[in-house]
Amino acid sequence: MKVVIIRSKRFSNNFDRDEISQAHAKSAIREKLRINAKTSSSSKYIILGLLKHKFFTECEEWRFWDGDFQEVWQDRQMPVKLFPCDEDFQLLALEKYLQKNGQPDIIWIEGTKFPEHIQRAFQLCPDSFKVIYSKDWRPWKVKGLGNYDLCLVDEDWEIQRVKDRYPTVQCLKWDKVVDYNNMHYPLKTEKKYDLCYIAHYRERKNHALLFRAMAKMNDRNLSCICIGGSRKGHRGELEEMAKSFDLNVHFTDEVPHEVINFYINQSRIGVMCSKYDAAPRAVLEYMAANVPVVVNAELLAGTRYVGPAAGVIKKPEEFHLGILDVLTNYQNYSPRDHLISNYSVEKVVKRFIDQWYLARHANLNLNSA
Repeated sequence: MKVVIIRSKRFSNNFDRDEISQAHAKSAIREKLRINAKTSSSSKYIILGLLKHKFFTECEEWRFWDGDFQEVWQDRQMPVKLFPCDEDFQLLALEKYLQKNGQPDIIWIEGTKFPEHIQRAFQLCPDSFKVIYSKDWRPWKVKGLGNYDLCLVDEDWEIQRVKDRYPTVQCLKWDKVVDYNNMHYPLKTEKKYDLCYIAHYRERKNHALLFRAMAKMNDRNLSCICIGGSRKGHRGELEEMAKSFDLNVHFTDEVPHEVINFYINQSRIGVMCSKYDAAPRAVLEYMAANVPVVVNAELLAGTRYVGPAAGVIKKPEEFHLGILDVLTNYQNYSPRDHLISNYSVEKVVKRFIDQWYLARHANLNLNSA
């Protein structure tokens, strides 16, 4: 069974391919088109886990751009095929590829959009089973959701919201996974920071909750590292806020996975402050590095990953108390053990496969009705 993953963002023709020297073409394409393990990692990790367990026999990623057809290979990652897409969204190279290789059994989309190049790919693959994961806490708002056979969601309550709008679309609640052997794991390093927050600098990530909590404990002189990319210049506003509260906060840009793991290991606690978010993988990344977590109780998706051994869930007005609790009782937490006991790749894959067959069976019944 072959699966193909496609990001729903518009094709990444954001550079002039003529500027890329032939000697460095492959590495330049990877960098400019963000072809790496991190991109679409929520879906990629479960797909690779399913491949390892032989549920899938073949997987690849499709990208669409203004260059020639190319294939990009990476260590421990699925191959990426770059298909040319012209101004009229014609995918002649993909059509030729499908004539030779056949339609994939599954097309797996990650994102919220339904752009022209995906619509065209769907037309070329009428027999493929089509799956969507929105990476958003409102999966029912996915564009063109009625064109999919299965919608993956993070929480049970989201299923009814999807079914209210699209009764024929099947839903499956799934668990995210992290690579806790090669990317996120404990390191023997000094604890340089009290707190770590992995989140892009944007308003909905709610850094203000963290800074207000730290300000309530200024007598402890807590240190914090914030990791992420700036969105709409929001980093500058956060730096000013931290300065106004006289906080010890270090800001970084977006960094590779191995650097994220290093910073997490340098921290005593990982935090998740957001409310309007799909289940943030950072919560699992903290736990994989054996760092306990403090999570905003208002987070709409993802608090279910946090058990008593992994950390605490606190209302915004009690967030500082959660930080104090974990710091005081630090030795009582074993977040990595909690992660592996409940969300190991093997267990997540087994749950996914069991639910997948139920969803596929329901879909077949609907189509035959």
